[in-house]
Amino acid sequence: MRLLTKGLLIVAIPGLFEIVLLAALFKSQADAADAERWAAHSAEVINKAADVREPLLLESARIRNAIIIDDPSPISRPELWTDLEIKLGDLARLVSDNPEQSRSVQALRELVGQFRVWADSARERMQRGQRDELVRQLRDEQGPHRLSDFLNRLEGFLNEERHLGSLRNQALQSARQTQTAWLIAAVIGSILAAALASVAFTRSIGGRISVLIVNARRLADGLPLAARVKGHDEISLLDDALHRSSERLQEASQQSEQYRSQLERRARELTEVNADLLQQTQDNEMFIYSVSHDLRSPLVNLQGFSKEIGHATTDLLNAVQALPVPDADKAKLRSVVADDIQPALRFIQNAVTRSAGIIDSMLRLSRAGRVEYQPVMLDMNVIAQRIVAAMSGSIRDKGAVVEVAPELPPAFGDPTAIEQVLGNLVGNAVNYLDPARPGRITIDHLREEGGAATGPETNVYVVRDNGLGIPPAYMHKMFIAFQRLHGNAAPGEGIGLALVKRVVERHGGRIWVESTEGQGSSFYVALPARPPAPV
Repeated sequence: MRLLTKGLLIVAIPGLFEIVLLAALFKSQADAADAERWAAHSAEVINKAADVREPLLLESARIRNAIIIDDPSPISRPELWTDLEIKLGDLARLVSDNPEQSRSVQALRELVGQFRVWADSARERMQRGQRDELVRQLRDEQGPHRLSDFLNRLEGFLNEERHLGSLRNQALQSARQTQTAWLIAAVIGSILAAALASVAFTRSIGGRISVLIVNARRLADGLPLAARVKGHDEISLLDDALHRSSERLQEASQQSEQYRSQLERRARELTEVNADLLQQTQDNEMFIYSVSHDLRSPLVNLQGFSKEIGHATTDLLNAVQALPVPDADKAKLRSVVADDIQPALRFIQNAVTRSAGIIDSMLRLSRAGRVEYQPVMLDMNVIAQRIVAAMSGSIRDKGAVVEVAPELPPAFGDPTAIEQVLGNLVGNAVNYLDPARPGRITIDHLREEGGAATGPETNVYVVRDNGLGIPPAYMHKMFIAFQRLHGNAAPGEGIGLALVKRVVERHGGRIWVESTEGQGSSFYVALPARPPAPV
């Protein structure tokens, strides 16, 4: 290297060193400003959290006062919930960088939603004259009307934010001290740079840099690297990073090959399992069809022969009546026919009818999985009104009232299948009303938001009644085929709800029930709110 070049380097190195120090100084200044901004951010979060607490406490006091004076008008004002939602949204935006605090805000939002649901129900119960029930609930130490869970969660949120604020203030002080230290280092470093520059550049670095360049090229070409560069400076560290990158690339290539082999093996296994499932499904359907077909013939024979025996007994009685035998013997024979043979024949005919119904139900259940649906966007208001109109006769016979909530949201599904689902639920509600009180059935909905975790967005429709209700011991059997709870209330084989569940699940939805024995039941059906997004 020429002396002029070395001299220029000796002059340039201190300048570069000072530039580095100035950059570090500016960075420390930026860090201090950033720390100051985060400290102010914590204070803003604490103030926003306080803005959420006060309106909810005032609403709780307002509800209690409204219950005391028996005036539901001030309960659950929409503008309050809108304002709280906006404030919670602002709070969630402020802590979006903190997953733990974001979960706390989400929990606060859920607790506010629970309180709103209770407030809405309190208003409805006040309007229905159930004030005494609300007073008893307010005296209870537990329940949705208590804000202890909300206040505890909010206090935990504030404590965490205060802790973060303290840490950020400490970080601010540390950043300012660092800024001062860098300022001093900039002055001292500029003095030492000139002295160290000549020493740094007198070392032989040309050969080591050449090795480093060769290793970089070999890494880019996917070839094995040369021996590591000795030393403990940036060049050796960079060379070590190149070697570690090469090792990791080799490991990644090996793992990729292993994953590819595993994926291919799993794909083959999945294909075999799907083929087995398809074969089993076809075998099951063939078995059901074969059994139902084979059973129908003896059932028809039993039905026909029982009728023939009935006619024969009638002819026998007529023939005996004409015989010259004592009247006591004739009466005894008529008693045997009327009391033994004819009841037995009726039992056989009823059993045959019951068996035929079970066979038909088995066929309908097996066919439910093979029907090709044609899903479209459905107007649920039209479907609900059509079902109510079709059942108006049975509804009128029961002395019941069916109400359809206005503006039911649309659903995406097969028109015939969805109408059968809703019609089955409404029909069950009509059939199992309590004769001891006027029947009341409502068709309503609630909205269920979907997402990445919960799946596509759905609309939830609910059919409520004040009928006989379901005992807790039978709740898990409601959607199992051939399970009947109130067997004397309505005819059937107990397959309706099993078919409903299968149809709903084939639409990508779900169904569940909530019930209280002696008070009524609510059947919920979640259906897709819109067509699936194209893949």
